[in-house]
Amino acid sequence: MKLCVAVLLFYMFQVIHGQPDYQGFISIDCGIPLNSTYQDSITNIVYVSDYGFITTGENRIISSDYMEPSLAKRYSNLRFFPHGPRNCYTLRSLVMGNKYLVRASFYYGNYDGLGKPPVFDLYLGTNYWHEVNYSDAGAFNWMDIILVVPTDYLQVCLVNKGMGNPFISGLDLRPLNTTLYPEVNASQSLVLVNSNRFHMGPTDNSIIRYPSDPLDRIWTTYNAIPNCTKISATSPMHNNLRDVYDVPPSVMQNAATVNSSRIDFSWNPSDPSANINSKYFFIFYFAELQHVPSKAVRQFDIIVNNKTWNSRPYTPTFLFANYFSGVVQGMENYSVSLVATKNATLPPILNAMEMYLVKPITAVATDPEDARAMMAIQDNFGVVKNWMGDPCTPKTFIWRGLNCSYPPANPSEIMGLNLSSFGLVGAISTNFRDLKALQYLDLSHNKLSGPIPNFIGELSSLMFLDLSSNDLSGPIPYSLLQRSQNGSLSLRVGGNPNLCGNGTSCRTVRKKINGTLLAAIVVPIVIAITLFVILFLLRQALKGKAKRKATGHEDGSALLGSREFSYKELKHITNNFSQEIGKGGFGPVFLGYLENGNPVAVKVRSESSSQGGKEFLAEGSTLDQDSSQELSFFGWLLQGQKSSGSCLRVHARREPAGSSESHFY
Repeated sequence: MKLCVAVLLFYMFQVIHGQPDYQGFISIDCGIPLNSTYQDSITNIVYVSDYGFITTGENRIISSDYMEPSLAKRYSNLRFFPHGPRNCYTLRSLVMGNKYLVRASFYYGNYDGLGKPPVFDLYLGTNYWHEVNYSDAGAFNWMDIILVVPTDYLQVCLVNKGMGNPFISGLDLRPLNTTLYPEVNASQSLVLVNSNRFHMGPTDNSIIRYPSDPLDRIWTTYNAIPNCTKISATSPMHNNLRDVYDVPPSVMQNAATVNSSRIDFSWNPSDPSANINSKYFFIFYFAELQHVPSKAVRQFDIIVNNKTWNSRPYTPTFLFANYFSGVVQGMENYSVSLVATKNATLPPILNAMEMYLVKPITAVATDPEDARAMMAIQDNFGVVKNWMGDPCTPKTFIWRGLNCSYPPANPSEIMGLNLSSFGLVGAISTNFRDLKALQYLDLSHNKLSGPIPNFIGELSSLMFLDLSSNDLSGPIPYSLLQRSQNGSLSLRVGGNPNLCGNGTSCRTVRKKINGTLLAAIVVPIVIAITLFVILFLLRQALKGKAKRKATGHEDGSALLGSREFSYKELKHITNNFSQEIGKGGFGPVFLGYLENGNPVAVKVRSESSSQGGKEFLAEGSTLDQDSSQELSFFGWLLQGQKSSGSCLRVHARREPAGSSESHFY
């Protein structure tokens, strides 16, 4: 169970982004919400939205009158295209040269309330696929095409022909083994119109498809054989090793037969586009499902439009699938007869059949490298306009701004690009370098920025380059200047104030930074610096506290007794003796602060004092021995010792409790 979930999630991740799943399947439900996905309860196929496959169109839900309980989920909605003559799905990541089956499904369901299904054309790349023309608003219709893909991508285009808005309900892609359907090659494909792939099972309109058919071909019941009866195998079926159509055993499990010597029926292509020049490819499948008695013989001829296809009488092999196939000319009606031979004792049987329209591939597409480059440029700049499908062909739908060459038997090449005023924003796409035949490139009047890439000068065919009126910067590549000077290139670069070259020296350009960006840069830096300073100060304070604790000076009480200071330290404590707060008999007194923030009074003996140095020192000594008062910090300084190396003392004297008078000595 976990493995199944993992596989399902992998599948969903792949196809949502426009890629095939792990089986190579692409299964699109056109019209479901963006990025949504679901698993079909019958086939277990995971369907995804068409996000990543197309950028145009609108989603709609069919009319409630056509919502039936048995309706498959993918037919309850659709995508229609009210704008533009051509709208295209792009299926990517394919294997160039491999065979694929592509199916487009349609269920109108009167989604627009007009009661009239539109008529429009389908194209596969540059080649016409078929007209979509269904008159029944409540009918399910699909078209298959088997083809060899010429590139690693495939485009399915709906073309408006003025008969209503094109729409589509579903789009599927299935990989095929390259040995299957050998009639399909680079020059022709096979188109299945009107669901003409039949099995002869029960008459309940049952459908056989994936997983019974690993290729997910849709087989419907054929009920147009008159007076037929159904027979079924009681043992498992086997495929013949020579079976190049890989018909599934579930399809071969049943057969139609009659109680007479022949099976006769007719088949009408019901295809208005078919004419005498058209060709159809028929495949008839046979297998014996019953044990034939030893004396019994089942033997018959296969006749199409009165022409016998088998060279000798045919006898089906028991429980092994076999086939007869051939091409027939276009007609309004085809007759098919399975006629028992004279030796036969049992009637003919028919297990299954397929009828394809042979479609020659005549249109030559744009050079694959050019086409990929243009699709990448479209993705780079988000260009909408009519940029979908093949860039150059058909000519009716050439992309706006392109000029292409149309050689008789070779791919078209892009010769010119006029993208002036296209609203292009950003750097010049590197994908321009892949347009090897480009002669004319006009990118003027856009919002292109950054440098002019050097590879532009390496486009050997380029003769005209207009980059004017953009915001390009930096030096003009030397190769462009050289070609401009020798006359091999017409170069226009005006209107790019930050470009330099051709005599203009390059200067560093100061770019304006908006306020939001500036704030986003500066504010975090300021916060970081502030936090650093706070942490630094806290760290220093903690270090000082630890140091004082270690030396016995952790707080003010540790200053009881004497402590010596240098003259330089006293200058720092008193802020260079800037604040005189009193005057005594010896001289002035200055206010200072110790490192722990406590105030101190520093008393200085003046030279004009009537008292001598001995008396001043004696008073200091008395303070050393007196510790009976409340703390009031002050110091003393003997005039004449104002040298940075002098040792001075600060003393603590206790004042009477509650005293507001300061004493300075």
